[in-house]
Amino acid sequence: MCSAIAKSDVPPNLSKRDPGKLAHARWLTTANRILRLYVASEQPSNKLKTIKEFILKVYAPVWFDIKVRSSCTEGSRHLFSLIRRSVYLPAAVKDVIDPVIQRHAFFAHPENILLSMLVNTDDRNPMRELALRRILKCRVNGLQNRNIRQFKVPKLNFDSQDYTELINWQSA
Repeated sequence: MCSAIAKSDVPPNLSKRDPGKLAHARWLTTANRILRLYVASEQPSNKLKTIKEFILKVYAPVWFDIKVRSSCTEGSRHLFSLIRRSVYLPAAVKDVIDPVIQRHAFFAHPENILLSMLVNTDDRNPMRELALRRILKCRVNGLQNRNIRQFKVPKLNFDSQDYTELINWQSA
């Protein structure tokens, strides 16, 4: 459905297709229903067009990326992809979704970014070496601090150019 709408080549029977039982916990069925509503509307509202753009430009591509590479080692890259794709959305939409991304950015935690850096599939060996150095430094500092660590979601850098720049490493 996404590719048909993106290509503006929507078959007439697509608007009549049953998207299946609605499950509120399943955003995929919700997105599917919204796209079906968009296709069935002769004059879709501006809000419906905005939601359609979000689904086609951000949600669906990231969902497919996660399905293709579903390992936890890819989580930081998926989060970065989500942020990069949302950059091109209108400011009003970004004002809504950026706080949600920030609140749920668990894969921006330094431990998760380091995990992604360690199993780097981009053939960037310096990245793996940097991750190793940071882990060894944390181990040394961890021996001095025996308190229980709290898992806090760090503040995101929405202007980052790489998943390794999602956070400020000095304050992490």
